[in-house]
Amino acid sequence: MEKEASQAAEASVAVQAVLEAEIREHNALQSTARTTCEALEVRGVESGSSLRSRLIALSGRIHERLREALHTGVKHALAVVSSHYTGIDLEAVSDGYVMAEDDEKVEEEVMNLVEAAEAPGTMLASLFEEEVVPPTPSTDAGDPEF
Repeated sequence: MEKEASQAAEASVAVQAVLEAEIREHNALQSTARTTCEALEVRGVESGSSLRSRLIALSGRIHERLREALHTGVKHALAVVSSHYTGIDLEAVSDGYVMAEDDEKVEEEVMNLVEAAEAPGTMLASLFEEEVVPPTPSTDAGDPEF
């Protein structure tokens, strides 16, 4: 009986240690979600909000920021094209590709156009990267305090 009680006590200590580790991990995740929401200026999340609601709000904000970045990048690219080609019809350009009717040829032609635009597109994107892409958090900041 004493041996069984000792084993049960040891098991209880082990379970308690695992539970405490899980609680610390959950608290760290919750703190990280809170810090990230604050950094990305996520609105509509109260200080006592659940981790789930914070992550859902964070997902929405990330989607919004990506959409803003896409639109800003496209507008800058059109502005650059306009500066090179005075009088260009941006409305026509905004309609998308001008392609043949054959779907198979269209796919191949789009792939060729994208390939040709790869290097110049990378160079152009680097000109706007600082303006469009938010800076990464400092690695010196370390982990948030728990």
